[in-house]
Amino acid sequence: MTNKLVTVVGSYNVGLFLKGERLPALGETQIGDKFHEGGGGKGSNQAIAAAMLGADVRFIGKIGCDKYGQDALRLYDEKGVSRASIKIDGSIHTGISVIIIDDDGNNLISVVPGANLRLTREELEAERDVIGRSRIIGFQLESDPGVVVHGIKMADSMGVQTLLDPAPVQPLPEDVYPHLAYIKPNEHEAAALTGVKVKDEDSAERAARVFLDKGVKNVIVTLGEKGCVRVNPAGTKVFPGIRVEVQDTTGAGDCFSGGFMAALSAGADPDDAIVYANCAASLSVTRLGVIESLPTREEVWEHMHALGMVVPAF
Repeated sequence: MTNKLVTVVGSYNVGLFLKGERLPALGETQIGDKFHEGGGGKGSNQAIAAAMLGADVRFIGKIGCDKYGQDALRLYDEKGVSRASIKIDGSIHTGISVIIIDDDGNNLISVVPGANLRLTREELEAERDVIGRSRIIGFQLESDPGVVVHGIKMADSMGVQTLLDPAPVQPLPEDVYPHLAYIKPNEHEAAALTGVKVKDEDSAERAARVFLDKGVKNVIVTLGEKGCVRVNPAGTKVFPGIRVEVQDTTGAGDCFSGGFMAALSAGADPDDAIVYANCAASLSVTRLGVIESLPTREEVWEHMHALGMVVPAF
């Protein structure tokens, strides 16, 4: 089957990664032992993940006219993401993030969005043709929230399925929820947006049903190593976690979103797309970094085969 376009609207942030034995306490200077610089930003990560996992991908975002912006363009060329819809703003820096990681794979992240917050509604409107050709369009919350909401509503009005990864979590207008085909919060984001403390499968389902009551059509609550829970009006399904040796959890959620969109674009059933995304994310956490940790489609197939799972035909 020929894949239909995956479009991702979101952020690019260069990532500065510092790794040490433990995370520093407030006010503490902690000596680390490893440093790495690489591309990041939730939207960019998801676009690259989807491309590496087999999708035809268009990224809509904004970068600065600086070294980091040029690095981003080279990265998209290398990873097979179309940069035809990327905007460049010479008056501000490219987004930047600092990620501190401990030996257990836990992390702290600080982001200065820069050009990401300059993407406008008018620039999204100019991409109507691209959006209309998409099987699914993914959003996150590292761009201007008003632009994100406008894009979600616009895509839904065009009959394009929408996915929101609500991170970094922030309040959303109630009228955006009915325009979401999918929302994919982790346990912390689900709790913040619904008021339901999420700690296990049952509480994840309760939080998901709050989203359904708001008008979302499908809810996927991710629970880290515990897997995820999918809830829609037809019922609930639990997808167990996959045990692996964790090196770095940074970017695992983005890998999941990219894998889910890639699978949908290839014609997969949504539940099969979740299985594929779950396997891709579990493989990504066995490696350091974000872009460096993202697996290819063939690597996920091998991983699924090794786990005794049915390897998809896409």
